[in-house]
Amino acid sequence: MPIANNHKIKVLIADDSALVRRLLSEILSADPSFEIIAHASNGEEAVRYAKVFKPDIISMDMIMPVMDGLEATKEIMQNLPIPIVIVSSIYKDQDKILAIKELEAGAVAVIPKPEGPSHPDFAETSIKYRNLLKIMSEVKVIKRKPKARIQEGKCTPQNKRCCNLEKISLVAIGASAGGPEAIRIILQHLQHPVKVPVVIVQHIDPHFTESYSSWLDSSCSSRVKVAQEGEILTPGTIYIAPGKRHLEITSYKSIKLGEESKEAGWNGHIPSIDVFFGSISKSLANETLSVLLSGMGKDGANGLLKLKSSGSYTLIQEKSTCLIYGMPGEAENLGAACKSLSPIEIAMEINNLIK
Repeated sequence: MPIANNHKIKVLIADDSALVRRLLSEILSADPSFEIIAHASNGEEAVRYAKVFKPDIISMDMIMPVMDGLEATKEIMQNLPIPIVIVSSIYKDQDKILAIKELEAGAVAVIPKPEGPSHPDFAETSIKYRNLLKIMSEVKVIKRKPKARIQEGKCTPQNKRCCNLEKISLVAIGASAGGPEAIRIILQHLQHPVKVPVVIVQHIDPHFTESYSSWLDSSCSSRVKVAQEGEILTPGTIYIAPGKRHLEITSYKSIKLGEESKEAGWNGHIPSIDVFFGSISKSLANETLSVLLSGMGKDGANGLLKLKSSGSYTLIQEKSTCLIYGMPGEAENLGAACKSLSPIEIAMEINNLIK
């Protein structure tokens, strides 16, 4: 059902429940910077209204009749890219896996639905919902291709200071919005079992960390797990940073986790990629292959520069394959990257260098 138009942050709300559509509308209406331009009761309507009303951002449910949120996200991102935030009730593990697949399809973020007015967490979850939509509405997203394209890799202008490492004992990867799909492609094209440990810091809602790890585990032959305090890094294992805790790598190649926190971290993120990369630069840079993938903002850019300056071989995701070129773009501007490559090429580079 279309709604009147006054331009602010234009929001399209897609949910099959009229009650939920009303709740989300009331939450957003409490902030004068938002304007709800349309309601969609299924994915097909969401696709149609996205073309007609051209919202700044879409709040998308997962489970809907006629066309679900996953198919709607795929179609929108392949034809008329608009930032999409998945807002859905999570009852079962398969719901969480479906949410991860939404990120793979091009959604910029996933978040549980805000609680109702009678719930004690109503205010907190409402603020979180508004803030996420406000931030993500500014994201400039690119069209998603039905299949990943292999781009010709290019060296950055500052790559003269880079050289292949004599020894690689760690692959460190940082990513944010658009990262889940890039990481899946990289892991699928690595030679398994990977001969060195791989540690990944991915910005994702803490509710989905375990499911994200399980999803990646099903996508490749090496073991993928959520990192734990004090673990010694072992070859053939891929570690995912847990939510709400900074992850650092010690000089003894073990995992150190910060105290659990609800507060914003470095560059607004916990875990922070800059904290992660910074810990490696202290003692392990010259045996680490470091990668910064798609994401909004600048988390990881300064950390990648520190790694490069300390002897790490550094890669960023090539612009045309990024959902959001914010973080890799910041790293490129700083001269922090040795090469700019597509996800498939990053995997090939890792395979060749590990050999």
